Amino acid sequence: MKNIPYREAVGSLTHLAVGTRPDIAFAVSTVAQFRAKPGMTHWDAVKKIYKYLFGTKTLALTFGSSKQGLEGYSDADRASQEHRHAISRYAFLLDGGAVSWSSKKQELVTLSTTEAEYVATTHAAKEASLHKRNLSSVNPSHYPSLR
Repeated sequence: MKNIPYREAVGSLTHLAVGTRPDIAFAVSTVAQFRAKPGMTHWDAVKKIYKYLFGTKTLALTFGSSKQGLEGYSDADRASQEHRHAISRYAFLLDGGAVSWSSKKQELVTLSTTEAEYVATTHAAKEASLHKRNLSSVNPSHYPSLR
């Protein structure tokens, strides 16, 4: 693994996941956990993500054609991995098109599914507040429900 550019490859994938590809966010966050000491299994996973990207390069995120406003979704799994931390996810859509998303390992070990969902919803609510503030200041008449 000494001559394999694992960190660089994961860094590039992280840039894509944050900027334009929410569909790879979970997979990238998983392989990023092994940046300090990756193995060949991890490198194989990184290559699979790149193969997936190559196979889906003609697909694109688009904004919807209707005025649906801002919609947000959040979810958490209940410690499904060995590290026992739940994974929080959220996505926000504006008029049907994704504008922000996240998939992260929660910082704490939760004691129940409800608690894991509560943590995920809290992170999503912070993001929703930011979107609400930005949208209402840009064009308040376009999104009257945000007032």
